[in-house]
Amino acid sequence: MSKPPRLQQRNKHWYVAYTKDGRSKRDSLWTTNLQVAEVRFQGWLKERRVNIEVQDDPTIEFILEQWMDQWIRGRMISENRYPSLCKNLNAYFGKMNLSEVERKHSRAYYEMRSQGIIGTSNASDSTIRLELQRLRAALTFMVKRVEPKEQRLPLHMIPHIELPPASPPRNRVLTEEEITLLRDTCSNLVAKGSNRISRIGRFVMLAMETAQRKTAICELKWNQVQFDTNRIHFNPEGRRQTQKKRPTVTISPVLRPVLERAYDERINDYVIDHDRGVWEPLKKLADDLGIEGLHPHVFRHTWATRAVLRGVPMKKIAMFLGDREKTVIDTYQHLAPDYLDDVHDCS
Repeated sequence: MSKPPRLQQRNKHWYVAYTKDGRSKRDSLWTTNLQVAEVRFQGWLKERRVNIEVQDDPTIEFILEQWMDQWIRGRMISENRYPSLCKNLNAYFGKMNLSEVERKHSRAYYEMRSQGIIGTSNASDSTIRLELQRLRAALTFMVKRVEPKEQRLPLHMIPHIELPPASPPRNRVLTEEEITLLRDTCSNLVAKGSNRISRIGRFVMLAMETAQRKTAICELKWNQVQFDTNRIHFNPEGRRQTQKKRPTVTISPVLRPVLERAYDERINDYVIDHDRGVWEPLKKLADDLGIEGLHPHVFRHTWATRAVLRGVPMKKIAMFLGDREKTVIDTYQHLAPDYLDDVHDCS
């Protein structure tokens, strides 16, 4: 069965992808703006009177294919990780129609993945959780984003996908896959009705790459960002330091191009437009991406954990975080690669 006409992004430009005479075709919509592309796509459909085959009860395999084709391929730097993920999900869910999926199937999938019946080896709880989260994300995509819109499913059709228990919130550390997904998404997450990187996209990139507290990021102004010295001075001139110290940090290679673009797109003195909170847009982003337990402190804790595991000295981590060295040692020293290695009598 040929795929229905759909929006597709390549090198930031939007196209209509469709099949004609058994061959894949693309028509350019001549825009990099998603909202403009959606309007032009509807005109494309109307002009050509395309016969859209709507599936009222699609299979999970079809849903994952649409999600991969329209949302992952050509958009995510880490797209090469997704085929194996979809292969595992399809091995169990693929031939099921959406209406057939029940809560018990999530549990059965967990058992089969953890025992290595599905996949190449026994999967950990975190891996199985990630895969089921991506299934949730694909189902959400079919409700909110799939093109053409006639293919979108009503929310009441979406089954509950049960996940293995999450890590305790206090110890929440983002996985490599979650970090990559957030970077891929937020570095080019465009605000609705605009070509600018969204406020939450800028916040997440700053939080992941600088490990600073939410308020310090929300209050950050452009005169505190020094591109010539590659530094961000989180404590503005004239502000007295408190126990929650705001340090000066270097701009990472990942963050710099995002900041340079944001500077070109600035509308006022604030790096993220204003100093109000970010909880609601962050929660929405987490729901859209299928990342649970995401809150502003997670980015700071994740950065510190990864720095310790890389062997960065505790003093430097404390300086970067704006924390006392003792606080960092008490919280993170047990994660260091050489922790207590020299206490054993090797004679």
